[in-house]
Amino acid sequence: MSPHHSGLHLISADVPDLAIRLLGSDTRLSAAGARTQVIDLSGDQWLATGQTLPEAATLLRYAPTPYALHLWSQLEPRLAAWLQLLELADRDPLLIPPLPGVEMVLRCLYLAESLDQAEMATVLLPAPAEAMALLELARTGPALIDTLLDPLLQWWDQTRQALASLELVLRLRLPSSAELRLTPAWRSRLERLAQLLSEVGDWDLSLILHVGCGGTALLGQRLGCMAMRGFMPTRLGLHGEGTAELKEDPPSWWSDGLGAQLLSTGFDPGELTLLLQGSSATGSRSRLERDGASQELVVPLPGIDKDQLDIRQVGDAIVVMSLGLRRRLELPPQLRGSQCTGASLQEGLLRLRFG
Repeated sequence: MSPHHSGLHLISADVPDLAIRLLGSDTRLSAAGARTQVIDLSGDQWLATGQTLPEAATLLRYAPTPYALHLWSQLEPRLAAWLQLLELADRDPLLIPPLPGVEMVLRCLYLAESLDQAEMATVLLPAPAEAMALLELARTGPALIDTLLDPLLQWWDQTRQALASLELVLRLRLPSSAELRLTPAWRSRLERLAQLLSEVGDWDLSLILHVGCGGTALLGQRLGCMAMRGFMPTRLGLHGEGTAELKEDPPSWWSDGLGAQLLSTGFDPGELTLLLQGSSATGSRSRLERDGASQELVVPLPGIDKDQLDIRQVGDAIVVMSLGLRRRLELPPQLRGSQCTGASLQEGLLRLRFG
């Protein structure tokens, strides 16, 4: 299956109008017999402005407050004992101030719920920096639950049992952790979303970025941060006055595997269609290559300088640190139990040698 026909098509651009135009150029949405969901996850409901979609496409728009209230109606009965303990039972959810980070979690939950039964979906993401953080959170959600939430809830159950004799003295009812645990349905949704967004998942990412005059260094920084979050675009469109400079004098980290298409100022619909028809999937994902008796794990890291890299192996995982970010690479089955014997970074490709 080619990346253009993957089950999950992600779209992001630094200019909202370009993201909407790219969505409108996606011929898959109007293909005969195709039924797909279009999920507006921008947070600002970009597709509420009159964008026309094919009849076969189902449009879902994320709206923060209605969705938060929707979730609260499901959670409130389960959390009644906790709310009573914290003296929050009478607090109207509409009066609770927004909490930092919660809105990002809500978007992940909305995406997981929307994709629960969908076989094909196109997701309109917010601007690239926010989109990458959102995708990273969605990919690692189940791992965060297993490593942080579950141990915390187990600790609470043990502590609650130890304090059982004090409940009568203090006249408290200490709730169990059962109400705070994910239901099987929600755990299944989050695990499916994480699998869809995994390194080998059935997704592709169409991305459009602006390049200003003399802005190749900034472009490298942006692509480097995306690579460190584990999401390189399978299609990359570039626009702006700096594209001519990029074409004439590519930076050292530039790789043919990026497969970038330079867009004209007018953003001709034909150009966007060509962008969607192209693919650089082989250059956007980590891959295993053989070099004589040894094997190499090749990881795209455009925009990263070798002096900025810190690489460590912890068991069957490689941890790469750069640009203030950390990326965890799980070794493929063929390399489990192997030790990394060397690393090199050339033309935006990190090569980790094993053998």
